[in-house]
Amino acid sequence: MSKDRALLIVNPIRSARAVKLLTRIEDTLVKLGVHCDLKFTERKGHGMELAAQGLEQGYKTIVAVGGDGTVNEVVNTVVGTETAVFSIPLGAGNDFLRSLGIRTWKEACRVLAEGGFAQIDAGLAEYRDDNGRLQRRYYAVLADVGFGSEVVRNTPRRLRHALGGNLGYVVSLYRTAMRGQARARQMRMRVDGELRYDERILLVEALNGMYAGGGLKVAPKAKLNDGLLDVFVARDMHWLKIWALFPRIYRGTHIEHEKAGYFHAKEVEVEAEESIRTSVDGEMIGYTPVRFSIVPGALKVRCPPGMG
Repeated sequence: MSKDRALLIVNPIRSARAVKLLTRIEDTLVKLGVHCDLKFTERKGHGMELAAQGLEQGYKTIVAVGGDGTVNEVVNTVVGTETAVFSIPLGAGNDFLRSLGIRTWKEACRVLAEGGFAQIDAGLAEYRDDNGRLQRRYYAVLADVGFGSEVVRNTPRRLRHALGGNLGYVVSLYRTAMRGQARARQMRMRVDGELRYDERILLVEALNGMYAGGGLKVAPKAKLNDGLLDVFVARDMHWLKIWALFPRIYRGTHIEHEKAGYFHAKEVEVEAEESIRTSVDGEMIGYTPVRFSIVPGALKVRCPPGMG
């Protein structure tokens, strides 16, 4: 029966390396005694359809085999249910797994076979789409307004997969700066209902997990189950200073920078005179005005033993 099996939703990366890796993942799961069924996505948003079918069929664990974009599609289907979400990395980066303390596909396979369950928070983004209509999107790890979303927009999927998540992000950061898109915008930002910023801001990131950008330690104090967002704000600075700040983000010491703000909140609202792009979990979704909030305990996940 489906309840005794895991559903693997695979984002098929069309490369010989990915095909070979998927075969190794399947073989490893069989050796570990994991019973699973595979379904492949065919287009953007198809992962949500497949996950919805999995819920109807009674699967108790749905695994996104890909990157954080695939995870996001599964999250937006299973949020608030008793079905657990998990991931095995096949895409460019997987900050969801990093935030769970899992670094490799082999570790992920072992957790799927031997791990436990935990309830974690989900982020919620309320934003405007291309037609100005209000939309909602849950996220597992990161929501961004400003420069980070421009970097996402300038990162073709083929570049992410060819270079890997972190290196692909670095290259796209440089491309974004060279195109003149690394600029601060006038933003008004309310934190838990109180105005905190009304100035030129480069980016606002509201994180549930610790990592973003394929392994950057953007929110070093983040916990997945504390009922709070970790908010990182970068105020107006030249892009060369952003570049110089980059090594500190790997270590998580960037939050002490004079142009940085870092704090916890339950909700953050961002408005701007001009529309500014917004992304979640490395995927473009829409524009400001936007509201980010935390939904405590909304996601059931597979996790390493003892985490639950």
